[in-house]
Amino acid sequence: MRTNGFAVFRGPGARASAEAAAAKIERKGTRVTLGPGSLMQGAANPSGFGGYVVVFSEEDEMGFPVVHGFSDESPVPERGPSGEFALVDGNPRGDGLIASRDVLGTRPLYVNQSGSCVASDHRAFGDTPTLLPNGATLDMGSLRVTRSKLPVSKKGRRLDECAERLSGLLIEAVAKRVRGRAKVAVSFSGGLDSSLIALLASRHTEVVLCSVFSPGSRDENQVRTAAEALGLDLATVEMDSGGVSRELSALDLPFEPTSMDRALWCIYSASAREAASQGAELIMLGQLADELFGGYMKYAQAAKHDEGAAAAMMKADVIASGAVAFVRDEAACARFCEVRFPYADEKVASFGLALPVKYKVAAGERKVVLRKAASMLGLPEDLVNAPKKAAQYSSGVAKLIG
Repeated sequence: MRTNGFAVFRGPGARASAEAAAAKIERKGTRVTLGPGSLMQGAANPSGFGGYVVVFSEEDEMGFPVVHGFSDESPVPERGPSGEFALVDGNPRGDGLIASRDVLGTRPLYVNQSGSCVASDHRAFGDTPTLLPNGATLDMGSLRVTRSKLPVSKKGRRLDECAERLSGLLIEAVAKRVRGRAKVAVSFSGGLDSSLIALLASRHTEVVLCSVFSPGSRDENQVRTAAEALGLDLATVEMDSGGVSRELSALDLPFEPTSMDRALWCIYSASAREAASQGAELIMLGQLADELFGGYMKYAQAAKHDEGAAAAMMKADVIASGAVAFVRDEAACARFCEVRFPYADEKVASFGLALPVKYKVAAGERKVVLRKAASMLGLPEDLVNAPKKAAQYSSGVAKLIG
């Protein structure tokens, strides 16, 4: 079953731990505690499991696997599922459970030292849990961890060929994430990344653009101009010091947040809140576009001296997103609606990392191949060439954080 979060408990005190977790974790969806007698309401129960499962879901049907996020079965069975997920399922032997996390780490997955609890939310634990690595699969019986890596993509020859291939991958990534949804939201800054997601999503379903900014900020005008160019509905949230305080009152992360983390939490929490109020079934964020396609100035500066170093920096930042950025952004949105990250699609990320740096930063321009792909896909040229500015600054929220 698909959920907006889960926790699995085993051993002495499992029921009490499950009930405590269900009471303190605030996530969208019905809170359900299931035990050995009613586990998954008669669905297949992997032998040897006598614990308790807490799920946050509005679905009535329950059964293994318990999936937070969404996943697709891989055409190569030994590779396992792909997509954006943390999940628990019966192991192939049928005598226990395994827990898995997607290769880019878009959904967190934690385990305690004894292996008696595995959960997609760090607040489920009474002690300090360990965040499993991106692509990890944990056998909850033996506590053995194996890892899947991002597949290596073939390189294209010319920039135009690469942009065309990227266009197709982005079409597929967005379509897969909005399939079956009547209305979706996009966290919208009016820049290249979010505008492209919105354009592609609008070809499949109703889209509402959700923008958060303080009065007088760059985004206040930019998002309205961009929304008009796209012909899409825009819902805005004007952030002030009171709004910042409200959003930050719910901030709870398994690491010490920086000022940037706090500002982005406010933006995505408020965006998701607005998305839910607009009737959107999920919200999409543009995370990982900068890391994959050279959006940050530090990559351009590094590339001037050593393209190999710039490429290594981008790859390291992609991997690190699973420990901080995705953990932060998923948690910020989860109280209100499900979040999805189209640029974190396996195929998009694999292709992006394989591209030469010169297709990403060149002659002072960043995101070269992504801009060319966006132009091919019909994004208005003003949005294709929109300058990059970090959301916390362009929205003015960073100033409110102080």
